Amino acid sequence: MHPTEAAAQGGSRWTAPCCIAMLVGSTLFQRLAVPLGEQQLSLTIPFVLAMLAVGLVSGEFRVEAARLRVFALMAAVAVACTIGHLVLGGAPSLLSVVLFLALYALVGVSADLTAQGLATVERVFLGLMTIAAVVSIGQMVAQLTGVPYEDYLAGIVPADLLLEGYNTADPIAYGDPLYRSNGIVFLEPSFLSLFLGLAVALALYRGAGVLQVTVLLVGMVPPLAGSGFVVLVPALVLMLFGAQRRHLVAALPAIAIALVVATLTPLGERYLERSTEASDPRTSSSARLVQPYELLLPPAVEDTPRAIVGHGAGAADDYLIDIGKLDATAPVVPKVLYEYGILGLLGILLPLVLFLGGGAVPRPWTIGLLVAYLYVNASFLQSTQVFLTLFWMTLLPAHRYSWRRTQPPALPDRVKGAEDHGHPSTAHDSLRR
Repeated sequence: MHPTEAAAQGGSRWTAPCCIAMLVGSTLFQRLAVPLGEQQLSLTIPFVLAMLAVGLVSGEFRVEAARLRVFALMAAVAVACTIGHLVLGGAPSLLSVVLFLALYALVGVSADLTAQGLATVERVFLGLMTIAAVVSIGQMVAQLTGVPYEDYLAGIVPADLLLEGYNTADPIAYGDPLYRSNGIVFLEPSFLSLFLGLAVALALYRGAGVLQVTVLLVGMVPPLAGSGFVVLVPALVLMLFGAQRRHLVAALPAIAIALVVATLTPLGERYLERSTEASDPRTSSSARLVQPYELLLPPAVEDTPRAIVGHGAGAADDYLIDIGKLDATAPVVPKVLYEYGILGLLGILLPLVLFLGGGAVPRPWTIGLLVAYLYVNASFLQSTQVFLTLFWMTLLPAHRYSWRRTQPPALPDRVKGAEDHGHPSTAHDSLRR
């Protein structure tokens, strides 16, 4: 390889431009859509795939044989089940199959970053989510002072370029004038909560300052959603029994503030109500956490041929619409079983779960992310949830580093040779682990 190319590839390992672009874009663009006739495609999908392609060319990402085999198995089973459903006279959604292949392409690759590159990605994420937390707090404070809720993004972006079907503007209770915070750019308050929960876990794990942890944790209160706590609580338990337990002191001021806010505003009462509303079939929690299993699992195995190969890609959502359950979602397990049958359960979901469980980066937030993906996640093909899960569980490398370390180590002699070719500013970038 020419020294210039080596330096450029090494540089991406230190600065992680594609990882950062992928992370920022999938966060800020999650409400934006690309119209496809009567359907929509999340803008994050082509954007993330473009960054993936650039990263593979630049050397920031690399294909790993073991991971590629997992993805190939999942893809082969999905295609085989689709063909089987066609043979049975069905009409599966080819777009759904293509979306599946596009979303889970990240399974086959990993980011080849140095410790400093990983630190840069994490700092960018924490900075971005600190801003989101401030916006979350600001949205609620403004409403409590008499300013009515307004969806500012909807006032700027044309309606056909915004993803439909999400409870972006969601009151804390039916008919209540107070709306849950969604940070403006997040699909729903639950997504904001999920991202902030991950950010709090990361901030505590890396020993971030008390002020940043406080802002992030207090920002989780206005969304009035439990998805962030699904990620955060297991992380706190693991850190309590690990080397990071001394970092948990930084969360105490935020917990105190959150308790005060919950006590002095309607949010505390609503949190208590939402913690038990899954048992009420009239609630959104039931439509996401209970009803999909009751509605999709029994018919998934009624007919033997279709129990094996499924009812076809995209069929779960169509079935829920046909029976009038428009609010019910199609989470990972019932959707895969209904659409791809037992073959899909064994050849798609099982390898994926084993991959996420065995190949995940050993970090405190991985358990919560896995639970959120498998159970709380509203859809097997929800791009924001899929990208967040794969990005933080498998794409990023596992590095130990000092949070305060900002400079790379001294260059070995074999790399200094690149400086002789006129590239002193990037010669250190060709370092390999």
